[in-house]
Amino acid sequence: MATPDRRRAGSCFIAATRNRPDFLLGAIRSLVAQTVLPGELCIVDSSDEAPARTEIERLCGEAGIRLEYVHPALPGLPRQRNIGIDNTSGDPVFFIDDDVVMQPDVHEIVLAEYERWGPELGGVRGTWLEPPAAGQLSILWRRFFGMETWRPEASGRMRPGFFTDVITTSAEPRQVESFVGWFMSFRREVFEHERFDENLSDYAFKEDSDFSYRVARRGYVLVQTPLARIAHAKTATQRLTPFELQRMNMANHVYLHRKNMPQTARYRAALWWGLTGTFLLNVGKAVQTRDRGYATGMLAGAWDQIAGREEARR
Repeated sequence: MATPDRRRAGSCFIAATRNRPDFLLGAIRSLVAQTVLPGELCIVDSSDEAPARTEIERLCGEAGIRLEYVHPALPGLPRQRNIGIDNTSGDPVFFIDDDVVMQPDVHEIVLAEYERWGPELGGVRGTWLEPPAAGQLSILWRRFFGMETWRPEASGRMRPGFFTDVITTSAEPRQVESFVGWFMSFRREVFEHERFDENLSDYAFKEDSDFSYRVARRGYVLVQTPLARIAHAKTATQRLTPFELQRMNMANHVYLHRKNMPQTARYRAALWWGLTGTFLLNVGKAVQTRDRGYATGMLAGAWDQIAGREEARR
């Protein structure tokens, strides 16, 4: 039976998942524990089996949340998220990874941010319960090469090489140019103009930055609030080897740079300068892990670009 004493909203949540039922169940338990409940939940499951489905149906039934469970679904995070959009009607639309656990007031806080802003607000995301902390040397290295950085009170802007200056913590809500996608939300109207790019298959490296940056370029405001806090397990995927992963990451990054950034000498130089810094870091990781795939995968990906093999992205 639905819980009568909690407020409800017209929002919806979408969770794309694949072969991680225990994590998925934890995410949904944190959803039904929210101080404000959403109207609907869509799970798009590309797993071979769906062992957590019965328990999730019970949890949603007791909470009075309408559940749409799409299984089996074709794999690929952008495709699965687009399926979720098409199978829901709630507004705003929340996207969560299957390995997040939300604090009980996360949904309420994000909804309040939508109420505080006008129609120019296109999306809101929360932040880490335990923010990642990079060492000073790592931050200096990444800033020198124009790479993606993760640091408190960062700019939140997209760098010319299509690397984001990610805000890990801030004293107050901050406007940003793109989102890290394990927890993010958008007004439904943005999907009238933009969709997740299904050219980015499987793990779909940077699909979140791509989509949210396109939304921002349309003139919408994107906000990250430090008040909505979420634990993210960042569960490692074992579907790709380090060689395959780095080769795909290289292809995706170059593709998204061509798609989103001006193709001037300055912007192209920023792309390859940042990838050079990434490669040098990966050489160190290859030595540390004794797996040369971290370095050779990037080299293979670079050769794919030189040879014009766009299909290597898939």
